[in-house]
Amino acid sequence: MGNRLFNVMEVCGTHTHALMQYGLREVYRNKMKLISGPGCPVCVTSQSDIDRLIYLCDLGIRIYTFGDLMKVPGTSGTLREKKALGADVREVYNPIDIIEDMRKDPTEGAVFAAIGFETTAPLVASLIKEIESASIENLYIFNLLKRIPPAIEALLEDPDCAIDGFLCPGHVATIIGELPFKKLSEKFEKPFVIAGFTRELLVFALEKMYEMLSSGISGVFNAYYSTVKPDGNPLAIEMLKSVFRASNAEWRGLGVIPDSGFKLKSENSVINALQIYPELSKISSKDQCPCGQVLKGKLDPENCEFFGVSCNPERPMGPCMVSSEGSCHAAFLYRNEIHA
Repeated sequence: MGNRLFNVMEVCGTHTHALMQYGLREVYRNKMKLISGPGCPVCVTSQSDIDRLIYLCDLGIRIYTFGDLMKVPGTSGTLREKKALGADVREVYNPIDIIEDMRKDPTEGAVFAAIGFETTAPLVASLIKEIESASIENLYIFNLLKRIPPAIEALLEDPDCAIDGFLCPGHVATIIGELPFKKLSEKFEKPFVIAGFTRELLVFALEKMYEMLSSGISGVFNAYYSTVKPDGNPLAIEMLKSVFRASNAEWRGLGVIPDSGFKLKSENSVINALQIYPELSKISSKDQCPCGQVLKGKLDPENCEFFGVSCNPERPMGPCMVSSEGSCHAAFLYRNEIHA
């Protein structure tokens, strides 16, 4: 392979920040260009879905959400701004806590914005089962959960894709195991390395990735074997299967990706916010900034015309600058180290 510079994409917001924080992008810049992909759940939430949540908020519906989502700009403001004006928007850390909050302070209508990947999905599944067993009324799920492997497949099917290998998210792999990545590796003949999050574990994973790329080897290497088991977490997988089925989902920048979502099974449709508020499906919005190109790895944050000028963490234009896991946020936070 000579001295070729390889393109390696990470699809995990925690990896994005760690790679910059530890200076590993600079350490490996003569061997591999480390590119951030669609690994931040807030970032990949479509503009249409953000505006759907704001629409519900304007209807007077109570919104439960994770913190970063409150700051993502919609067409008519953010959830945080709506809250400041008196809307009932409540930040949660654990979805199960919503049950107790609804018991203490019931309301005529509440919606939980369920965002996340395979790591968060079992928590949401537990919440759904608890809603049923506790007979909690008027609490609905706006399901924005997404699956990582179909997104990677969509990236690789792009004719312009120039990604040579993938650094796989360790947190997601603890749930789904190695098999989904093995299927992708076999189909596209690319190396996939499952990585942990400390500096030592990331260096271990990156060294193995470079070794595989230099030797022209595809396959999956588990560099986080202390935590990730080949079959993942069977109990969590069964929990997901009991509540969800695979479905199409809209990703910011990537569009609709087949089988990349978690759709509530028919027996749980009574708590599906899209069933309760069917007008949500009519809301369609366009992205307000180039975050979609960043998520596809086709635009480095620092090369965006808005980066650090009209877009920064205090005045973000899009979710990649809002989220603590966003690549633009990380690039801004560590910009001095990046250009040192």
